[in-house]
Amino acid sequence: MKHNNELPNNHFRKTAIRFKTWFNQPARKAARKENRKIKGKKLYPMPINKLRPIVRCQTIRHNTRERLGRGFTPEECKAAGLEYTYARKLGISVDLRRRNKNQESFDQNVERIKTYMSKVTVYSDRAQARSSGAVQHKGKVMPLKKKEVIVEAIKAEEIAKLN
Repeated sequence: MKHNNELPNNHFRKTAIRFKTWFNQPARKAARKENRKIKGKKLYPMPINKLRPIVRCQTIRHNTRERLGRGFTPEECKAAGLEYTYARKLGISVDLRRRNKNQESFDQNVERIKTYMSKVTVYSDRAQARSSGAVQHKGKVMPLKKKEVIVEAIKAEEIAKLN
């Protein structure tokens, strides 16, 4: 330990067994893409994704924001005129654990199911769907539309009147 030399501070034990490598990331990406294609062909003419309800985000900070939830309640399906078991077959997601807490969101989701049902065409089999030229829907089913905030401009004199 003489002279102005660096103290030995070796960093060994960097073998690939001890930590996880991600060299297979591009291959996994390609595999996921291929699996999505296979799933799409398997589900034809059904939409790839299911219809989801509109729910409020949790906590006081975020509850002014709406997002897509996990699934509709059986009560919402019943109010829309569907049994929840049949609704699942039509590509409507159902969550048996969710509870309806207010009438506004309940009515909003019932209306959402009714709108979806008005747009859906039910075929007896795949051959009939193919012959009629059915197109499979890709992406989110009935995505949320952001509400545009309308801001009106007023004159400086009007601000003085308000104070």
